[in-house]
Amino acid sequence: MHKFFCNYNPLTEKYELSFNRNMFFSPRVNVLAENTLLPEIRSLLQEIYDSISVLKDNITVSEQLEILDQSELLLSNLFYSLFASPLELNSNQPTQVVVKDLLASTIKKASTLVEKINIPEYNRLAFLLLNNFQNLLNMQL
Repeated sequence: MHKFFCNYNPLTEKYELSFNRNMFFSPRVNVLAENTLLPEIRSLLQEIYDSISVLKDNITVSEQLEILDQSELLLSNLFYSLFASPLELNSNQPTQVVVKDLLASTIKKASTLVEKINIPEYNRLAFLLLNNFQNLLNMQL
């Protein structure tokens, strides 16, 4: 498992995950931000995975299902490479889902994920996920 640091980006004025240790602030501030950033990234990834499983139940077009399968593989690889553990399976299934709304919320979560990760190989996976969900939303229109 890699060692990650919480880095303050002065351009965006936000904390993001990075390989570099930033000593711009005191070490206590960086540790506190790191303790909140990693669980936030973990929950975003888990929520995106749960959305993918709901979308797979509600979409029937084979081309869109292939994109969802690819997205699920990208997401599980990203999660495992960051946290060295598998994603949790979704146990509760909502009964009524509007696919467009779920895709829009998933795009919002994926774009937040892109903002939070500043490691090129992981950020690339997050961008691929974001593009896949945007393509799915465009196919729905």
